[in-house]
Amino acid sequence: MVVAREGDELWAAAFMCPCKCGERIELALIPEASPSWRLTSAAPKAPTLHPSVWRKVGCKSHFWVRKGKVQWCKEQS
Repeated sequence: MVVAREGDELWAAAFMCPCKCGERIELALIPEASPSWRLTSAAPKAPTLHPSVWRKVGCKSHFWVRKGKVQWCKEQS
């Protein structure tokens, strides 16, 4: 994950989709953006994102990033 920031303000996070589809995911981290995510870190190199990431196009992956690990969401029936 690469994070863009200015001083202490986080702007965006980018990473490759964990499903290995090859797509880059870019998430806004500034609260004024819609949608936006919150990035926290319990330890170095262990980011946590809120809310979950749900790709509405392409691979349609739905997952959480918690403490640097991907946790896949179960499919809704």
